[in-house]
Amino acid sequence: MPPVLADPKGHLTPAGLAALASARPGNAPVELATHLASCARCQDRMLSGATDGSPTRRERRAPPPPWRIWAVLAAALFLLLSILATIQRMR
Repeated sequence: MPPVLADPKGHLTPAGLAALASARPGNAPVELATHLASCARCQDRMLSGATDGSPTRRERRAPPPPWRIWAVLAAALFLLLSILATIQRMR
């Protein structure tokens, strides 16, 4: 019995992703390549290497430290005040 390459919803199974990954460029099964071209979920799974069927989990980056947020806000405020002072002098 051949492996099932797509699930009932039409998404690629781990076997389908493996078939695409192992195919030579230009020789992938047309049905699988067509689906992959139009399905963001399967593209994410293919690009992340999640061929075991598990959903991909994007890593969350830690938020910047509070001092950096305040430094950026202070720099933006300083820039705004400098622009306003320059405009005031030009009048």
